[in-house]
Amino acid sequence: MKKKLDIKLILTLTFLGFIGIIALIPYEMTTLMNDDLLELAGIPLPVVLTVNTISQTIMLFVLVLIGERCMRRTGLGAPIIEAWLHKKEIPAFQKNWIWLAIGIAFIGSVLVLALDTFIFMPNIVIPEGAVAETVWWQGLLAMFYGGFTEELMVRFFGMTFIVWLLAIITKKYRESIPTLYFYLGIILAALIFGIGHLPATIQIFGELSTILLVRALLLNGLLGLWFGYLYWKKGLEYAFIAHMSADIFLHVLLEPMFS
Repeated sequence: MKKKLDIKLILTLTFLGFIGIIALIPYEMTTLMNDDLLELAGIPLPVVLTVNTISQTIMLFVLVLIGERCMRRTGLGAPIIEAWLHKKEIPAFQKNWIWLAIGIAFIGSVLVLALDTFIFMPNIVIPEGAVAETVWWQGLLAMFYGGFTEELMVRFFGMTFIVWLLAIITKKYRESIPTLYFYLGIILAALIFGIGHLPATIQIFGELSTILLVRALLLNGLLGLWFGYLYWKKGLEYAFIAHMSADIFLHVLLEPMFS
């Protein structure tokens, strides 16, 4: 018998994702301020931001809803948030895993910035004015979008759905699901996230060469492998922490050192 929708969980996760969407607005304002297409279309920036916020929130709600339906079969989920919502015994955060989540996020951030600074950017021509300059606090706020919103879309929905689909096809359930399915879910979700950055790459550089394709997939997907592993092994909450930490390292603390 199929379980009822966990409305509390769906609404709570959607609200967390909504916080991320709102927190991203200052960053979006800076990047869209000099957008030639908006200027040609004559669309006021506040209208664009409002429509974008509403559409993203609706999409997020739908994805969280699907993720909630899929997670029961896969065993994936947000155990700490679920226990808190339903007044069950709340699993304690494991400090060693939290430090590991942050530590590997730091190492991955250094690797991503090093690859971009010393491997990719020397071989790429950036059109003048293509990259808008943002301030540190905008990057700090953007960590809520990465940590909450992107993790809900990519891991809670995307990775869960991939594992669920493989389990449905092969008639597996929870403990009987092969480890391979979870690794495939981790890799494919990270790859899809990288592919999702291709339109922005084209907009910035005006083309999609081989090196730009590899750059988009590698730099946007590398850390996602770690986030996906944490989601599988420890729960969504640990993926939240790792992703938020990585965004702080990438956009606030380390990026000025590599500029």
